[in-house]
Amino acid sequence: MSETAVACNICGSSYTLPEDEAGGNLPHVLLCSHIFCSTCLRALMSQQNIITCPECQMDTRIEEGVDGLEVDSRIIGLIYTARMNTKKGHSGDRCKSQRFKSPPSSTAVHTQENAEGRPDVVKVLDEALGKATENLSQLDKLHKTLSSGIHAQLKKERTRIIREIDEAVDKAKSILQKRRSLLVSKLSDVDLLFADGRKECKRIEERIKELQTAIQKAWHVRRVPSLETYCNLDKILETLHIPVDAESYDMSSMSLRTGLRCSLQMDSFVDSLRNCLKITDDSDDCILEEVTVAPFQHVVKSGVEVWESSSQSVRGNADPIPKKKSTCRPSFIEEIVEDIDTSSEIVETGVYAGSPGPEPRRNERHKALRRLRRQHFDRPLTPQTKVVHYVMATHIVNPGHFYVRYMMEQKSGQNLTKKVNEFCSGDSSLFTFSDEIKTGSMLFIYWKEDMWCRVTVTELFQKECFQSVTKCLASEVSRLCVYFQDFGFSKGISIPSDGGLSMLNECLRRPDAATLAQMNGWAPLAIKCSLKDIIPTDLLRGWSLEAADEMRGLLGSEAVEMQVFGEDGDALLVDLKKTPMVSLREHLVFMGLARFYSPIVAPGSAPLLFYPSVRPTLNVEVNAMVSHVNTPSDFYVQLVENMEYLLLHSKLQDCYSRPQANSEFQVYCPSLSQACVACYDQEWCRVQVIGFPGGRMVEVRYVDFGYRKTLSVKDLRQIKDEFFALPEMALWCSLNDVVSPQETWSDEACVVFKELVEHKLITVVAKKLVPGTRPVPVCLYEIGDDCTGASIGEILVRNGLAVSSKQSQIKDAQPLETTVWDPPFEEEPLSVVLTPAPPPPASEELKPSLILPTCVKDIKVRVTHVTSPGNIFVQLLQFDGQLKRIHDTLKSLFSKSEPQEMLWEAEMFCAANNTGVWERGKVCSVSTNGVAEVLRCDFGNKVNLHVNNLRPLSPDLTGSFLLECNLSGVRPAGGRSTWTATACDFISHYLTGAMAVMTIKDPSTRPVLVSLFCSNRAGQNVSFADFLISEGLALKERKAASISETIFSEQCVLSEKIPEPQRITSLPQTPPTPTPRINPPPERVQTHSYPPPELPPCGHVLMSISAISEQGVIYAMTYQAVCEFDRLRERLQQHIKTMPRQKNYNWKGVLGCAVMGTDMFWYRGQVQEVIGGHVKVQYVDQGLVESIPVCHVYPMVLCEDVPQLCVPCQINGVIPIGKGWQWDAVVLMKELLLGRSVYVHIIEHPEDPCGCVKVEITVDGMALSKIMVHHQYASFDPAISSQEDYVVKPPVPDLDDWDLNTEGLEEPQPVFGVYKELQIPRARTHFPAKVKHIRTPNEVFLCVLDKTLCQQKQEESLEEALECVNENIDNLSLLTDFPIECPCLAEYSDGKYYRAKLLGFSQLTPSVKLLVRHVDFGSDDILPTQKLRQLPASLHHFPCAAVYVKLAGFKPTNVCLDSERIPYRPEWSMRAMMEMINLLNGELTAVLTATEPQLTVLLYNAEGSLVHRPLVEKGLADYA
Repeated sequence: MSETAVACNICGSSYTLPEDEAGGNLPHVLLCSHIFCSTCLRALMSQQNIITCPECQMDTRIEEGVDGLEVDSRIIGLIYTARMNTKKGHSGDRCKSQRFKSPPSSTAVHTQENAEGRPDVVKVLDEALGKATENLSQLDKLHKTLSSGIHAQLKKERTRIIREIDEAVDKAKSILQKRRSLLVSKLSDVDLLFADGRKECKRIEERIKELQTAIQKAWHVRRVPSLETYCNLDKILETLHIPVDAESYDMSSMSLRTGLRCSLQMDSFVDSLRNCLKITDDSDDCILEEVTVAPFQHVVKSGVEVWESSSQSVRGNADPIPKKKSTCRPSFIEEIVEDIDTSSEIVETGVYAGSPGPEPRRNERHKALRRLRRQHFDRPLTPQTKVVHYVMATHIVNPGHFYVRYMMEQKSGQNLTKKVNEFCSGDSSLFTFSDEIKTGSMLFIYWKEDMWCRVTVTELFQKECFQSVTKCLASEVSRLCVYFQDFGFSKGISIPSDGGLSMLNECLRRPDAATLAQMNGWAPLAIKCSLKDIIPTDLLRGWSLEAADEMRGLLGSEAVEMQVFGEDGDALLVDLKKTPMVSLREHLVFMGLARFYSPIVAPGSAPLLFYPSVRPTLNVEVNAMVSHVNTPSDFYVQLVENMEYLLLHSKLQDCYSRPQANSEFQVYCPSLSQACVACYDQEWCRVQVIGFPGGRMVEVRYVDFGYRKTLSVKDLRQIKDEFFALPEMALWCSLNDVVSPQETWSDEACVVFKELVEHKLITVVAKKLVPGTRPVPVCLYEIGDDCTGASIGEILVRNGLAVSSKQSQIKDAQPLETTVWDPPFEEEPLSVVLTPAPPPPASEELKPSLILPTCVKDIKVRVTHVTSPGNIFVQLLQFDGQLKRIHDTLKSLFSKSEPQEMLWEAEMFCAANNTGVWERGKVCSVSTNGVAEVLRCDFGNKVNLHVNNLRPLSPDLTGSFLLECNLSGVRPAGGRSTWTATACDFISHYLTGAMAVMTIKDPSTRPVLVSLFCSNRAGQNVSFADFLISEGLALKERKAASISETIFSEQCVLSEKIPEPQRITSLPQTPPTPTPRINPPPERVQTHSYPPPELPPCGHVLMSISAISEQGVIYAMTYQAVCEFDRLRERLQQHIKTMPRQKNYNWKGVLGCAVMGTDMFWYRGQVQEVIGGHVKVQYVDQGLVESIPVCHVYPMVLCEDVPQLCVPCQINGVIPIGKGWQWDAVVLMKELLLGRSVYVHIIEHPEDPCGCVKVEITVDGMALSKIMVHHQYASFDPAISSQEDYVVKPPVPDLDDWDLNTEGLEEPQPVFGVYKELQIPRARTHFPAKVKHIRTPNEVFLCVLDKTLCQQKQEESLEEALECVNENIDNLSLLTDFPIECPCLAEYSDGKYYRAKLLGFSQLTPSVKLLVRHVDFGSDDILPTQKLRQLPASLHHFPCAAVYVKLAGFKPTNVCLDSERIPYRPEWSMRAMMEMINLLNGELTAVLTATEPQLTVLLYNAEGSLVHRPLVEKGLADYA
């Protein structure tokens, strides 16, 4: 190679080195990477020191002239090498001449000695340099070819794709211009496809640079041999001799095609802009491979058994997803995701199958890939960007716990498996006798043939040891449980006792240090996921097996789309979608296997609550520990005398620390005030749900400590009944003797108070009795060595952090009786209407809250609100004057006020305008439409008010005159822990608004234990608790009176008899503890079922419908069965009197039983399910199903000689929509059939005597099956029934064999069948249409304009035939027979007659009117009989001109503020109806989308867009 071999592309001059010429003509590199000589660049440089590249027009700014630009060292090396090669033959002679001519110096002498010591250095270097020159030339050719090829191919691919995009955009015209610019702008990412080729170029460049460096060093050593001592000559020679293997470089990128192209999907263009223009591969199919996963095999190899582990398997369903056949190939997946209003974003969801595996820097690349997987969590999630990943499910426990693998990591998984197999094939992975196995360590397991997987040891068992261990020798392992990191499931392995290491090594291998470090660089491929906001249908039983099986069958082993919403602990919150199915979450909800998460703010029944905290006796010193401090007026203490709490706390840890407790006690959907268990500081504690901040977060209160915390729902656990035994340990308190000098406590005061009392043992003295909604005023004292120390309140006062409130205490200490005189109850007889106390004088201080009177017996109250016997709200009549003053004050303050702009939140006190009366309230919740749920503080119930009716309430008016009570002496019937709905409705009906007399049993509890006395119908005063017991709705409480009640009663007596200075100062401090209940073991009993019913013969029979089950089974009774049922009931009452006393039974073996119904009569029943204290029973003689308390069910079969009297039936010839009757279909059947006598046509008897009889039921002359099909609850079974069976047919005359003379009789009028339906095109093609009549915005009657599509050519048109008929209408006789669907002629408002059919009778008195439908228009009309005519035969053969269809694509909006609604479709507003009528004008085209269960079409306007789109844009409808 000569010096002119490399020349400038502009001038053609060769590049020269500076030593040849003054400045040289060096090759300089611009910022765009193009190379030109110094001379050309100086000519191109502008005055602003900017050089514009002549090839790409990119500007390069230079600061130090052309010489300051970077010089291409590759070209310099080539010039230098070429020059050295030309002078190689003369270099030796030149050295010799220089040695003779120059005088020897010390350096020259040293060089000469080195050359003589190693005479072959020059020769070896020459040979190596020659070989290196050839290698460098070959590498340069490869690099240049690959670079130019990639550039040309990339340019070619870009040109081809842009051309296809332009063709598609031209078809779509201007509406797709924006889409085109977005797609073209994203083509820059096509460069990613050639990333591997660029890496190959980089490898070649590194090799060239390495070789150039070695060449330079070799030349320097050759010229100055003494430099050999300063470099590694052997390494240089090795680098120079390395041959170039062209096959080791991947040149496939030169011919690589992206496989992407642009296609126009015209059919889906109008549906979705996103699907209109997309880039697909050559197959025009889903560019995704369905990767299969082989199922885990039960391997028994040489006596080693692999078994399922119970730690992470769920009832045998822990195997991976079963394998399905797949014919798809791996492909590059890249989707352009675009929102219309936002910029597009390319989201890579896969890898190219042809790309090579990870390079030696695999660990770094893999970690970066794992970081890329969750990069969307590092930035705020915005609704505009929808990130979609393609994944494959590997293991499913339930919809809330499953594992997936990213499709983009498929190649990495294959490389990982290959590496593991290579390592396990060697002897270095075998266990030896000195090796140990530890829990948490990584091992390799033999999964199936020629495949090893990495696992983590989760549980380890040693030989002759029953408990698991953390580590043991490999030779001592008996069995172990392992977790598959890359699949997400666990398995167990048993090692035979006589197998030794040979058995262990056949199924397990250990990694060495190097392999372990390498494996740690590969993150686990199995990602734990959970479906977002999905909970089980049954919250008590959790996820069912059907939900997991449905999910496995739906997903299979194919790739699906996964949308990630966020993270919840170690799991991703996702939703899966398998094209073309809907969301997996919505599918499970539709199938009834799950439901969407929604916190229960107002549960239907009161939840089981903790006992209120035990309040200390007034003016008695007790020792306590301050557990939590907010302010000196808001803190919590724990009494230390109760040692039972320590035992309960220990049981809590033992119960909920077990591994199985997480799944056994999982809470899925908590309700407000629900009692639960949660973890705090590594310990399980009792909590109560007090709020829902949002999402799946809950705010809880730790009832034994007082502090609050926001947790995730998954951190809650269900609480067992045994942990309700003790009351709340945290007592809410406030300092009684001090107040804050400002409106709120300062931070300094709070900090000092915390330092004085928090987590310290102190003395507490209660000073006042207050309602449970207010803190207990207490005095706190430090505990000294000998006696009680200083007062905490006085310390705060001395430090200037608080102010003493003794004067206010003296004013508040005056008894209530001094201002409000209440005469003794004994002086007047008890009456239902009690005279309220006289109003207090105006000078009396206004007290905003209730203060219990000293005497707590025979208090006159008014019951304001009742939810259950344990939750009764009353008002004390002696406080009516105070309550009236409060209302007057509120009226004067807010009656003329205007609404204020205020953000209302929960727990805020307010003044509420309820039906014109201003009251005190407390905001419970506020909806988005401005409606707030407000608790009436003085009445107890809740009302919904608009925020405009709320005003801020000042703190001095905040409070309540309401007392929450709990009826003492009774407990729920039936062995339940909560009150039944019957008992709650009963007590609410009798007590709400009633006057009563109350005696407080224990004022320290909340709700307060009381006894209520009311007047009965005879005027006698009775205890309402006894009244509930007599009605069978409650049982007498067996628990003895608590010590706190006794103490309080004694205190009340002493407070009346003993003066203040002589009061008791010490009383027993034992808190109330519930008496343990010892129940005998249940008695085992077993009964058989009642005999099956006697089935009536096939044919017509009149039967009475007694019940309809939730599954749509109809229970009917013949007339004989109804009579037998009355006789049977009398026999049952006689039998039940001779039964022994009922015991505690075990209901597992009980089938037939005797049941007491709500009418207090006994019936025969059959046990279906036992739920707590209730038994789900079916009345065998009627078919009804109810949940009955166990006390009303007797396990005995009565009257066995009488079979079941009701016959189970099912409708013949129809198939329910959704493979089962929906609840609204069952409601319709109940409305039509229950309690009625109908004709039943028995068609077929079942093979099982207890099975369902197939019947056809006629209701008012119409078949029930056709009614269900008409209401779209079912469809006809084509294999069984035909619609011709329901055509109106002429009655069959009931004649005998008599010889009748028919002379003189008129010929009977022909009876026509139903009209022919209009046939519309079934293919998915557009056809012109017109709307004849609109019923609702999505229900219309459609007419096909192109007659050739819907009917054959007729001799005359329908319009012409109708004109002829109307001209001679008087010749047609009136209609005399009125069967349903009967064709006729009906008069319209224009006076002409049109074809119609009868729908039914609309009016019978004073005149008969019928409801008809004009079949050619779709409108309905109510006409008298004189306006109906017989249909001539000439009009019957025409098909109906209008067909009823549903419009797809939209539905009624969920939130609509319009008050005007369509009467027969209240879900639609009249505004939407009028808007839709305007949209349906003009030219329309339709496309048929579905034929079953109802014809469904899409309507398009003249512009080709959906007609309902403006309706949705205006908020009058939602997309379906």
